[in-house]
Amino acid sequence: MELTIALGLMGWATLVAAALLFGVIMQLIGETKTGFEWLIDGIAFGVGALVASEFITAFQETGPVFDGLALVPALIGGLVVGIVVEVATRLVTGGHYTQGTMSA
Repeated sequence: MELTIALGLMGWATLVAAALLFGVIMQLIGETKTGFEWLIDGIAFGVGALVASEFITAFQETGPVFDGLALVPALIGGLVVGIVVEVATRLVTGGHYTQGTMSA
């Protein structure tokens, strides 16, 4: 078994754009305590999407493929890993998902 990544340039561009979009959206939801949470979330989304699209071969035939990027598995993998990392990061840094200050 040979492990290869068969993404073309537009596949990589789509993956990076989706990861950045996910990171920015997560940064805007609720109140974050750090200015770099979006970057951690975006990297997690990108890694999850890449692994699901390229290495979980059972899912590659479940939907459309764009320049080597299996879109449905990439979206599912990116969301699962991205949301898990987002929740963990938000809890560790002391942020919360509601706007405004919390009063005692």
